[in-house]
Amino acid sequence: MSRSARYVLGQCKWLPIAIATAVMITILSFASPVFLTPSNFQSILVQSSITAIMAVGMTFIILTAGIDISVGAILFFTSALFAKLMMETGSYAVAFTAAILCATGLGLLNGLFVVRFRISPLITTLATYSIFRGAAIHLTGAQNIPVPREMGFLGNGRIFGIPLPILILAVVLVIGLYLLTSTRFGIYMRAIGNSARSARESKLPVHSVTIATYAIGGFVSGIAALILLARVGGLQSGIGIGIEFTVIAAVILGGTKLTGGSGTVVGSVIGAMFLVLIDNGLNLMNASPYVYDIVRGSVLLAAVAVDRISALRQQKTADRQRRASLFGAAGVTVRRQPVPTKQIPGETTGGGS
Repeated sequence: MSRSARYVLGQCKWLPIAIATAVMITILSFASPVFLTPSNFQSILVQSSITAIMAVGMTFIILTAGIDISVGAILFFTSALFAKLMMETGSYAVAFTAAILCATGLGLLNGLFVVRFRISPLITTLATYSIFRGAAIHLTGAQNIPVPREMGFLGNGRIFGIPLPILILAVVLVIGLYLLTSTRFGIYMRAIGNSARSARESKLPVHSVTIATYAIGGFVSGIAALILLARVGGLQSGIGIGIEFTVIAAVILGGTKLTGGSGTVVGSVIGAMFLVLIDNGLNLMNASPYVYDIVRGSVLLAAVAVDRISALRQQKTADRQRRASLFGAAGVTVRRQPVPTKQIPGETTGGGS
Protein backbone atom coordinates (compact mmCIF):
# COMPACT_ATOMS: atom_id res chain seq x y z
CA MET A 1 0.00 0.00 0.00
CA SER A 2 1.34 3.43 -0.95
CA ARG A 3 2.19 6.08 1.61
CA SER A 4 -0.62 8.36 0.39
CA ALA A 5 -3.16 5.53 0.67
CA ARG A 6 -2.02 4.77 4.23
CA TYR A 7 -2.37 8.47 5.09
CA VAL A 8 -5.94 8.61 3.77
CA LEU A 9 -6.88 5.48 5.70
CA GLY A 10 -5.24 6.89 8.82
CA GLN A 11 -7.15 10.16 8.61
CA CYS A 12 -10.49 8.64 7.55
CA LYS A 13 -10.94 5.84 10.05
CA TRP A 14 -14.52 5.50 8.86
CA LEU A 15 -13.49 4.79 5.24
CA PRO A 16 -13.42 0.95 5.55
CA ILE A 17 -16.96 0.80 6.99
CA ALA A 18 -18.14 3.31 4.36
CA ILE A 19 -16.77 1.04 1.61
CA ALA A 20 -18.32 -2.02 3.26
CA THR A 21 -21.68 -0.20 3.44
CA ALA A 22 -21.48 0.71 -0.25
CA VAL A 23 -20.71 -2.92 -1.13
CA MET A 24 -23.60 -4.11 1.04
CA ILE A 25 -25.98 -1.69 -0.69
CA THR A 26 -24.84 -2.96 -4.08
CA ILE A 27 -25.32 -6.61 -3.11
CA LEU A 28 -28.77 -6.03 -1.59
CA SER A 29 -29.90 -3.98 -4.58
CA PHE A 30 -29.31 -7.05 -6.76
CA ALA A 31 -30.81 -9.42 -4.21
CA SER A 32 -34.10 -7.52 -3.90
CA PRO A 33 -35.69 -5.04 -6.34
CA VAL A 34 -37.49 -3.35 -3.43
CA PHE A 35 -34.26 -2.41 -1.68
CA LEU A 36 -33.38 0.66 -3.78
CA THR A 37 -36.76 2.34 -3.37
CA PRO A 38 -36.74 5.75 -1.60
CA SER A 39 -39.23 4.57 1.01
CA ASN A 40 -36.99 1.65 1.97
CA PHE A 41 -33.92 3.87 2.25
CA GLN A 42 -35.84 6.30 4.42
CA SER A 43 -36.96 3.42 6.60
CA ILE A 44 -33.33 2.30 7.00
CA LEU A 45 -32.24 5.78 8.10
CA VAL A 46 -35.09 6.07 10.61
CA GLN A 47 -34.43 2.60 12.04
CA SER A 48 -30.72 3.26 12.36
CA SER A 49 -31.22 6.67 14.03
CA ILE A 50 -31.82 5.18 17.50
CA THR A 51 -28.70 3.00 17.42
CA ALA A 52 -26.66 5.77 15.78
CA ILE A 53 -27.62 8.37 18.40
CA MET A 54 -26.53 6.00 21.17
CA ALA A 55 -23.37 5.12 19.24
CA VAL A 56 -22.20 8.76 19.38
CA GLY A 57 -22.21 8.62 23.19
CA MET A 58 -20.66 5.16 23.23
CA THR A 59 -17.83 6.43 21.02
CA PHE A 60 -16.87 8.96 23.70
CA ILE A 61 -16.90 6.25 26.38
CA ILE A 62 -14.79 3.78 24.39
CA LEU A 63 -12.39 6.57 23.41
CA THR A 64 -11.43 6.83 27.08
CA ALA A 65 -10.82 3.04 27.15
CA GLY A 66 -14.14 2.47 28.91
CA ILE A 67 -17.33 0.65 27.99
CA ASP A 68 -20.99 0.86 29.04
CA ILE A 69 -23.07 -2.32 28.99
CA SER A 70 -25.96 -0.59 30.77
CA VAL A 71 -27.11 1.76 27.97
CA GLY A 72 -29.95 -0.60 27.02
CA ALA A 73 -31.14 -0.63 30.64
CA ILE A 74 -30.86 3.18 30.80
CA LEU A 75 -33.01 3.34 27.67
CA PHE A 76 -35.58 1.04 29.27
CA PHE A 77 -35.64 2.90 32.60
CA THR A 78 -36.01 6.25 30.83
CA SER A 79 -38.91 4.90 28.77
CA ALA A 80 -40.56 3.49 31.90
CA LEU A 81 -40.17 6.74 33.84
CA PHE A 82 -41.56 8.83 30.98
CA ALA A 83 -44.55 6.53 30.48
CA LYS A 84 -45.27 6.41 34.22
CA LEU A 85 -45.09 10.19 34.63
CA MET A 86 -47.26 10.76 31.56
CA MET A 87 -49.86 8.39 32.98
CA GLU A 88 -49.85 10.08 36.39
CA THR A 89 -49.30 13.77 35.57
CA GLY A 90 -50.28 14.14 31.91
CA SER A 91 -47.55 16.77 31.53
CA TYR A 92 -45.12 16.41 28.63
CA ALA A 93 -42.80 19.01 30.17
CA VAL A 94 -42.51 17.17 33.49
CA ALA A 95 -42.16 13.73 31.94
CA PHE A 96 -39.67 14.81 29.26
CA THR A 97 -37.46 16.82 31.65
CA ALA A 98 -37.46 14.11 34.34
CA ALA A 99 -36.67 11.37 31.80
CA ILE A 100 -33.71 13.17 30.22
CA LEU A 101 -32.29 14.27 33.59
CA CYS A 102 -32.68 10.74 34.94
CA ALA A 103 -30.94 9.19 31.92
CA THR A 104 -28.05 11.64 32.28
CA GLY A 105 -27.90 10.97 36.02
CA LEU A 106 -27.72 7.20 35.51
CA GLY A 107 -24.82 7.64 33.11
CA LEU A 108 -23.18 9.99 35.60
CA LEU A 109 -23.60 7.34 38.29
CA ASN A 110 -21.75 4.82 36.12
CA GLY A 111 -18.91 7.28 35.66
CA LEU A 112 -18.67 7.95 39.40
CA PHE A 113 -18.42 4.24 40.20
CA VAL A 114 -15.72 3.78 37.56
CA VAL A 115 -13.66 6.78 38.68
CA ARG A 116 -14.16 7.04 42.44
CA PHE A 117 -14.10 3.34 43.28
CA ARG A 118 -11.81 2.34 40.39
CA ILE A 119 -14.07 -0.55 39.44
CA SER A 120 -13.70 -2.01 35.97
CA PRO A 121 -16.14 -0.30 33.54
CA LEU A 122 -17.29 -3.72 32.33
CA ILE A 123 -18.11 -4.97 35.84
CA THR A 124 -19.63 -1.64 36.90
CA THR A 125 -22.00 -1.30 33.96
CA LEU A 126 -22.85 -5.00 33.98
CA ALA A 127 -24.02 -4.57 37.59
CA THR A 128 -25.91 -1.34 36.90
CA TYR A 129 -27.54 -2.99 33.88
CA SER A 130 -29.32 -5.39 36.24
CA ILE A 131 -30.08 -2.61 38.75
CA PHE A 132 -31.56 -0.18 36.21
CA ARG A 133 -33.63 -2.81 34.40
CA GLY A 134 -34.90 -4.28 37.66
CA ALA A 135 -35.80 -0.80 38.94
CA ALA A 136 -37.73 -0.05 35.73
CA ILE A 137 -39.74 -3.28 36.01
CA HIS A 138 -40.47 -2.54 39.67
CA LEU A 139 -41.54 1.01 38.79
CA THR A 140 -44.08 -0.11 36.20
CA GLY A 141 -45.04 -3.48 37.62
CA ALA A 142 -43.94 -5.08 34.33
CA GLN A 143 -46.99 -3.55 32.64
CA ASN A 144 -47.24 -2.27 29.09
CA ILE A 145 -48.09 1.43 29.31
CA PRO A 146 -49.36 3.29 26.22
CA VAL A 147 -48.30 6.87 25.59
CA PRO A 148 -50.49 9.64 24.13
CA ARG A 149 -50.90 9.61 20.36
CA GLU A 150 -49.37 13.09 20.13
CA MET A 151 -46.09 11.54 21.33
CA GLY A 152 -45.89 9.76 18.00
CA PHE A 153 -44.71 12.97 16.33
CA LEU A 154 -41.29 12.51 17.93
CA GLY A 155 -40.85 9.13 16.29
CA ASN A 156 -42.86 9.49 13.10
CA GLY A 157 -43.27 13.22 12.50
CA ARG A 158 -41.63 15.27 9.76
CA ILE A 159 -40.16 18.75 9.49
CA PHE A 160 -39.75 20.07 5.95
CA GLY A 161 -40.46 16.56 4.73
CA ILE A 162 -37.58 15.03 6.70
CA PRO A 163 -38.40 12.47 9.42
CA LEU A 164 -37.76 13.94 12.86
CA PRO A 165 -35.54 11.05 14.10
CA ILE A 166 -33.15 11.71 11.20
CA LEU A 167 -33.00 15.42 12.07
CA ILE A 168 -32.31 14.63 15.73
CA LEU A 169 -29.53 12.23 14.66
CA ALA A 170 -28.01 14.95 12.46
CA VAL A 171 -27.95 17.40 15.39
CA VAL A 172 -26.40 14.83 17.75
CA LEU A 173 -23.80 13.90 15.12
CA VAL A 174 -22.79 17.51 14.45
CA ILE A 175 -22.46 18.27 18.17
CA GLY A 176 -20.52 15.06 18.76
CA LEU A 177 -18.21 15.78 15.84
CA TYR A 178 -17.57 19.29 17.15
CA LEU A 179 -16.80 18.08 20.67
CA LEU A 180 -14.44 15.41 19.37
CA THR A 181 -12.51 17.43 16.80
CA SER A 182 -12.67 21.07 17.88
CA THR A 183 -12.54 21.16 21.68
CA ARG A 184 -10.12 20.33 24.48
CA PHE A 185 -12.66 17.79 25.66
CA GLY A 186 -11.99 15.73 22.53
CA ILE A 187 -8.22 16.02 22.99
CA TYR A 188 -8.54 14.95 26.64
CA MET A 189 -10.67 11.92 25.72
CA ARG A 190 -8.08 10.64 23.26
CA ALA A 191 -5.24 11.34 25.70
CA ILE A 192 -6.98 9.38 28.47
CA GLY A 193 -7.67 6.49 26.12
CA ASN A 194 -4.04 6.34 24.99
CA SER A 195 -2.67 6.42 28.53
CA ALA A 196 -4.65 7.43 31.60
CA ARG A 197 -1.44 7.44 33.65
CA SER A 198 0.30 9.87 31.30
CA ALA A 199 -2.84 12.02 31.25
CA ARG A 200 -2.83 12.21 35.05
CA GLU A 201 0.88 13.05 35.10
CA SER A 202 0.15 15.84 32.60
CA LYS A 203 -2.43 17.24 35.05
CA LEU A 204 -5.36 16.60 32.72
CA PRO A 205 -8.83 16.39 34.33
CA VAL A 206 -9.04 12.63 33.92
CA HIS A 207 -11.81 12.06 36.45
CA SER A 208 -14.04 14.88 35.23
CA VAL A 209 -13.69 13.94 31.57
CA THR A 210 -14.33 10.24 32.23
CA ILE A 211 -17.46 10.99 34.27
CA ALA A 212 -18.65 13.41 31.57
CA THR A 213 -18.36 10.76 28.85
CA TYR A 214 -20.60 8.36 30.78
CA ALA A 215 -23.06 11.19 31.47
CA ILE A 216 -23.18 11.99 27.74
CA GLY A 217 -23.74 8.30 27.03
CA GLY A 218 -26.71 8.35 29.40
CA PHE A 219 -28.05 11.59 27.90
CA VAL A 220 -28.12 10.29 24.31
CA SER A 221 -29.61 7.00 25.54
CA GLY A 222 -32.43 9.06 27.03
CA ILE A 223 -33.03 10.82 23.71
CA ALA A 224 -33.02 7.47 21.90
CA ALA A 225 -35.45 6.08 24.49
CA LEU A 226 -38.05 8.77 23.82
CA ILE A 227 -37.77 8.31 20.05
CA LEU A 228 -38.17 4.55 20.39
CA LEU A 229 -41.09 4.97 22.81
CA ALA A 230 -42.81 7.28 20.33
CA ARG A 231 -42.27 4.85 17.46
CA VAL A 232 -43.66 1.77 19.22
CA GLY A 233 -46.53 3.71 20.82
CA GLY A 234 -45.93 2.74 24.42
CA LEU A 235 -43.75 0.98 26.98
CA GLN A 236 -43.05 -2.69 26.42
CA SER A 237 -41.09 -4.97 28.74
CA GLY A 238 -38.68 -6.01 25.97
CA ILE A 239 -37.52 -2.49 25.08
CA GLY A 240 -33.75 -2.10 25.00
CA ILE A 241 -32.81 -5.77 25.41
CA GLY A 242 -29.59 -6.43 23.49
CA ILE A 243 -29.31 -2.95 21.99
CA GLU A 244 -26.09 -2.28 23.93
CA PHE A 245 -24.25 -4.94 21.91
CA THR A 246 -25.55 -3.51 18.64
CA VAL A 247 -24.33 -0.06 19.70
CA ILE A 248 -20.88 -1.37 20.67
CA ALA A 249 -20.65 -3.28 17.38
CA ALA A 250 -21.51 -0.11 15.45
CA VAL A 251 -18.78 1.84 17.24
CA ILE A 252 -16.10 -0.82 16.67
CA LEU A 253 -17.14 -1.29 13.04
CA GLY A 254 -16.88 2.47 12.62
CA GLY A 255 -13.16 2.46 13.38
CA THR A 256 -13.02 3.27 17.09
CA LYS A 257 -10.35 1.22 18.88
CA LEU A 258 -11.75 -0.95 21.64
CA THR A 259 -8.63 -0.15 23.67
CA GLY A 260 -9.36 3.59 23.42
CA GLY A 261 -7.46 6.62 22.19
CA SER A 262 -8.68 6.66 18.59
CA GLY A 263 -12.11 6.85 17.00
CA THR A 264 -14.68 8.79 15.03
CA VAL A 265 -18.37 9.49 15.53
CA VAL A 266 -18.93 9.56 11.76
CA GLY A 267 -17.74 5.96 11.53
CA SER A 268 -19.98 4.96 14.44
CA VAL A 269 -23.05 6.37 12.70
CA ILE A 270 -22.14 4.60 9.45
CA GLY A 271 -21.55 1.41 11.46
CA ALA A 272 -25.08 1.68 12.88
CA MET A 273 -26.48 2.07 9.37
CA PHE A 274 -24.45 -0.93 8.20
CA LEU A 275 -25.99 -3.15 10.89
CA VAL A 276 -29.51 -1.97 10.00
CA LEU A 277 -28.72 -2.68 6.35
CA ILE A 278 -27.97 -6.28 7.29
CA ASP A 279 -31.28 -6.60 9.16
CA ASN A 280 -33.14 -4.94 6.31
CA GLY A 281 -31.56 -7.23 3.75
CA LEU A 282 -32.38 -10.34 5.78
CA ASN A 283 -35.95 -9.12 6.12
CA LEU A 284 -36.32 -8.51 2.39
CA MET A 285 -34.96 -12.01 1.70
CA ASN A 286 -37.49 -13.50 4.19
CA ALA A 287 -34.74 -14.94 6.37
CA SER A 288 -35.61 -16.66 9.62
CA PRO A 289 -35.83 -14.24 12.59
CA TYR A 290 -33.42 -16.48 14.50
CA VAL A 291 -30.72 -15.76 11.93
CA TYR A 292 -30.62 -12.08 12.89
CA ASP A 293 -28.92 -12.66 16.25
CA ILE A 294 -26.44 -15.08 14.68
CA VAL A 295 -25.44 -12.50 12.07
CA ARG A 296 -25.19 -9.66 14.61
CA GLY A 297 -23.04 -11.78 16.91
CA SER A 298 -20.80 -12.82 14.04
CA VAL A 299 -20.38 -9.21 12.91
CA LEU A 300 -19.49 -8.10 16.46
CA LEU A 301 -16.96 -10.92 16.83
CA ALA A 302 -15.40 -10.09 13.46
CA ALA A 303 -15.23 -6.39 14.34
CA VAL A 304 -13.47 -7.07 17.66
CA ALA A 305 -11.07 -9.51 15.96
CA VAL A 306 -10.16 -6.97 13.28
CA ASP A 307 -9.68 -4.28 15.93
CA ARG A 308 -7.39 -6.57 17.94
CA ILE A 309 -5.32 -7.58 14.90
CA SER A 310 -4.94 -3.93 13.92
CA ALA A 311 -3.84 -3.02 17.47
CA LEU A 312 -1.23 -5.81 17.50
CA ARG A 313 0.16 -4.69 14.15
CA GLN A 314 0.41 -1.09 15.34
CA GLN A 315 2.13 -2.25 18.52
CA LYS A 316 4.70 -4.24 16.55
CA THR A 317 5.37 -1.28 14.26
CA ALA A 318 5.78 1.04 17.25
CA ASP A 319 8.15 -1.40 18.97
CA ARG A 320 10.24 -1.68 15.79
CA GLN A 321 10.45 2.09 15.44
CA ARG A 322 11.34 2.47 19.12
CA ARG A 323 14.18 -0.05 18.86
CA ALA A 324 15.47 1.61 15.69
CA SER A 325 15.44 5.05 17.34
CA LEU A 326 17.24 3.72 20.43
CA PHE A 327 19.97 2.09 18.35
CA GLY A 328 20.27 5.23 16.23
CA ALA A 329 20.56 7.50 19.25
CA ALA A 330 23.28 5.28 20.73
CA GLY A 331 25.20 5.15 17.44
CA VAL A 332 24.88 1.40 17.30
CA THR A 333 24.75 -0.37 13.97
CA VAL A 334 23.21 -3.79 14.07
CA ARG A 335 25.07 -6.15 11.76
CA ARG A 336 24.29 -9.72 11.05
CA GLN A 337 27.13 -11.93 12.27
CA PRO A 338 28.20 -14.87 10.07
CA VAL A 339 27.16 -18.25 11.39
CA PRO A 340 30.28 -20.25 12.35
CA THR A 341 30.59 -23.66 10.72
CA LYS A 342 31.87 -26.67 12.56
CA GLN A 343 35.13 -28.01 11.06
CA ILE A 344 35.49 -31.78 10.73
CA PRO A 345 38.83 -33.09 12.05
CA GLY A 346 41.26 -33.96 9.24
CA GLU A 347 39.81 -31.37 6.83
CA THR A 348 41.60 -28.17 5.91
CA THR A 349 40.18 -24.82 5.00
CA GLY A 350 42.58 -24.21 2.16
CA GLY A 351 40.55 -26.25 -0.31
CA GLY A 352 43.69 -27.98 -1.78
CA SER A 353 44.76 -31.64 -1.53
